Amino acid sequence: MTELVAMLVLGAVCWVFRIVFVLLVPATALPARVRRGLDHLAPAVLAGIAAVELTGTMGAGDLRSNLLALGAMAVVAGIARRFGNLSLTVVAALAAVLAIDLLVR
Repeated sequence: MTELVAMLVLGAVCWVFRIVFVLLVPATALPARVRRGLDHLAPAVLAGIAAVELTGTMGAGDLRSNLLALGAMAVVAGIARRFGNLSLTVVAALAAVLAIDLLVR
């Protein structure tokens, strides 16, 4: 029950932060440097999530699983670099995770 309350509170806080920054701080009020930096926010968050997941996957597992995870990460990074499209990168990552799940199990 405590975990559920913590998740609900965290969700509410995140929602409030999003609403405050969208409604109360318009993008036109931000300095140009900050607006340019926001273009890199989504890829940076995606890279951080991928890095955490990859380090959690790697380690004491067998060599095959580690190579599959590294290969999938390389393919997804190549797609992200080549096309520069966040949606395509996310779809490629989901496909890679699904493929690994089907190959390993």
